[in-house]
Amino acid sequence: MKDLTGTRVGSYEIVERLGGGGMAVVYRAVQQPLGREVALKALSPELFQDDGFVKRFEAEAKTLAKLDHPNILPIYDFELGEGMAYLTMPLIRGGTLRDILNRGPLDTLSAWRYLREIGDGLQHAHDAGIVHRDLKPTNVLIHTDGRAMLADFGLARGAGQPTHLTTVGLAIGTPGYMAPEQVMGHDVDRRADIYAMGVLTFEMLTGRLPFIGANRMEVAYATVNSPIPSAARLNAVLPDELDVLLAKVLAKDPAQRPQSVKDLLAQMAKLPQRRAAANSQGASAAAAMARPIAQPQAPIPQPEAAAAARVVSAPPPLHGSPPPTPSTGSSTGSSAIRTLQLMGVKPARARGRFILNSHAANLIHVARDVTGVRWPEIACTAGLAQYVDQDPPSDEQLATPVEYLGRLNEAFETSYGPEAEDQLRAWGRRATERWLAEGRHGMGGPRWLVPGRQRKLAGIVKNFSEAMDNVRGEHTHAWLQVDEYQFWLVNFSNMFALGRIKTVKSCHIWVATIEAILRWAGLANDWYVEEVECGCVTGTFDCVFAIRSVET
Repeated sequence: MKDLTGTRVGSYEIVERLGGGGMAVVYRAVQQPLGREVALKALSPELFQDDGFVKRFEAEAKTLAKLDHPNILPIYDFELGEGMAYLTMPLIRGGTLRDILNRGPLDTLSAWRYLREIGDGLQHAHDAGIVHRDLKPTNVLIHTDGRAMLADFGLARGAGQPTHLTTVGLAIGTPGYMAPEQVMGHDVDRRADIYAMGVLTFEMLTGRLPFIGANRMEVAYATVNSPIPSAARLNAVLPDELDVLLAKVLAKDPAQRPQSVKDLLAQMAKLPQRRAAANSQGASAAAAMARPIAQPQAPIPQPEAAAAARVVSAPPPLHGSPPPTPSTGSSTGSSAIRTLQLMGVKPARARGRFILNSHAANLIHVARDVTGVRWPEIACTAGLAQYVDQDPPSDEQLATPVEYLGRLNEAFETSYGPEAEDQLRAWGRRATERWLAEGRHGMGGPRWLVPGRQRKLAGIVKNFSEAMDNVRGEHTHAWLQVDEYQFWLVNFSNMFALGRIKTVKSCHIWVATIEAILRWAGLANDWYVEEVECGCVTGTFDCVFAIRSVET
């Protein structure tokens, strides 16, 4: 295909060739007169003479136009004429999932995050009646904010779309990622994409595909005929439960697989993040020599920290649970707060007006990364225009006004509307992960050595509450083990709730923060987080969060 670099196509000036295949080539282009950089995907001139290819290319554009999701690459424009066909899309500079996998297997936390984002986009496509049919690492782009985005729906087919538009003269997928029925040329449905999700899971965590061979035909034969290999034997720290799930997801018979991506993600969420210690000690020598999965980037637990964690004593378990829903109460506090006070939690009221500079700097830095080009809008909406291009001071002084965070939280909701919850959760998760990685939280390392799931969680909640008290410079956080199945955490004068009155629970960033702490401590598969009472709803700005066992 002739290189279009340096030419002008419609309103687009072609700057450079980024890559391509036998059907189309992708260029970096600048849309005039807007000056906007885009990715321009041009159909090969030879294929332009084939009416079937042109219709399939047009079908790809129409497919993308139907999909509106933060984990799917959108389409800007589609043009047909002047002897060529092309479509334009956002220019994503973060590379692809393939670039990440080329560096080796992922840690479980990173793998599950990417898989959930890919799965969310895939479920959206399936809900719209679209089957991708070519899910693989090169078709997963990584946004500069770290988000995974599905791309290249060139082989996608919607319900009712003529089959010949996607099969004439074309391979129907990529060997190694194609489901057995796809390899054999049968019609496929969304379960072929679910199979590809299983392949991605296997590859992310082991560094290789489940079925391999010297050439395409050998890979195709193995896909249809060979038994499913064990991921746990290739990576000694992976749990056996992962093999059980992959046996279903990679089943030869589509009827034996999870029947929706949503169901697959729900089953993934229940998996342990690593093999139990006893099983790890009994692993075979071959498994022990396999490349281990990287652990979360958190401080290594020191002996004195582990010893301190071992002597943490939780409050005596109490039978029964406080009411699960609050009453929209009065200034004296709602039912959940009152119940906890009766159970021994002392009420607190913030007196200070400032938080640690380092905490605010981290949150503003991550907010800039998460929002990307929309950050100036968010910052100005929050009245924080001075931080459009810079962070606040990052020292350990109590000098940043606490109301900054409530205003920033409100700006997310104002600017993103229905998408605000997802953006706030991403903000909270990534800010907490960065806070933990920096090691300035004073919580020590993840307490892998503490025996007992309840005792381990008690130590984490206690130390997290104390760390957040340090952020405020005063005691504004409390916790209580209600019974063997749940802990409750109270955030008096919640920094992100101050001054905000809502009709529904709105502390998404705080929920995401606690969830990130649980993942860091290796407890995410045992406990989940729920906001029980929102101070934005009650008007007290005191919020209650439950950390509940998945066994209930």
